[in-house]
Amino acid sequence: MIANSILSPVVAYFDPGSASLVMQAIVGGSAGVFVLAKYLWNSAPNLFLGRRSDGDSKL
Repeated sequence: MIANSILSPVVAYFDPGSASLVMQAIVGGSAGVFVLAKYLWNSAPNLFLGRRSDGDSKL
């Protein structure tokens, strides 16, 4: 019985809701990676040179 369930073909499909969810995850994830990369690219010189941005001030 176990061997029959392992060897039987799986009938699966993507309905429109599943495909939409996958596309939203891909688009949202890539947008998040882009924003993170832009933030890190802009803040890298400050990290290496020891400068603070305008919003950061020592009290």
